[in-house]
Amino acid sequence: MTISPHHWRQPMLKRFAMYADFSCGAYTVGDLDMADLVLAVLHFILIFALVGILGAEAGLVHEGMDRTQANRVAVLDRGYGAAAGLLLVIGFLRVFYGAKGADFYLHNPVFWAKIAAFALVGALSIPPTIRFIAWQRRARKELGFQPVAADVRAVRRMITAQAAILLVIPLLAGMMARGYGL
Repeated sequence: MTISPHHWRQPMLKRFAMYADFSCGAYTVGDLDMADLVLAVLHFILIFALVGILGAEAGLVHEGMDRTQANRVAVLDRGYGAAAGLLLVIGFLRVFYGAKGADFYLHNPVFWAKIAAFALVGALSIPPTIRFIAWQRRARKELGFQPVAADVRAVRRMITAQAAILLVIPLLAGMMARGYGL
């Protein structure tokens, strides 16, 4: 593998492709290790982003929040959705192009429990997202907008439930890494 002296100027995906040739599935050991490392790092960064954004949402959503906070939480929630989507993509790239191989994951019930927990977090995020969009629309139209206290409490319960389920995912990941379920 030859890297040009202007390597740092190349777009990130092009640099990533230099380390792993996904088009034909042929790797050298170093290429596979590098691809796996890059995917793992991206995976962890997205996990931290997801948890951080959920924490920020939990801090912003409270009774008596104003229109600025309602708008801010709606913008944050778009970032939450983007991080979750990217996390899913990178996670499945790790499954199919990572060092452990697809068989390690696809035949492991602990992996599927982890996927189910992530899907449940995703499902629990839908009602708050819908509420955030509605709040943002109203906040743009009404200067004195404040979300209804009952709605705020319902959204906080959903955020808390998401956080609780997110705590289970590292446990499942740790179990998987140690061979449980195989």
